[in-house]
Amino acid sequence: MYKNEDVYSKIVPKNYYFQKKLNEIGITKKYNGYYFLLEILEDLVNNSKTIKSYSREIYPEIARKYGKNECSIERDIRSIINVMWDKRLKEKLGRFWNESYRPSCCEFYNIMKDYLLEDII
Repeated sequence: MYKNEDVYSKIVPKNYYFQKKLNEIGITKKYNGYYFLLEILEDLVNNSKTIKSYSREIYPEIARKYGKNECSIERDIRSIINVMWDKRLKEKLGRFWNESYRPSCCEFYNIMKDYLLEDII
């Protein structure tokens, strides 16, 4: 453990890399689902849970944390996908998605996981 690790963690948020990558493709804090998506992606990359467990495990945790309904968590994320897919995401993330239709939330999480890990791997 580094001597200044605590100081660094206070200055740079834990999920700074994820925030930076989301901002690069146009997903910003102005969307209601931004922080929900951020937590899901961080959990997906760091804990390697299966995508199918999100509606049963992760959405309820996030809903309790933010005082929201589980359905509103998914709806807010879906609205990001719907708005952003036609604007920017299709061209930025198209190499990770070969289908002609807009991805579902679970499919989008997989696309984003590949996008986030492309620089690391």
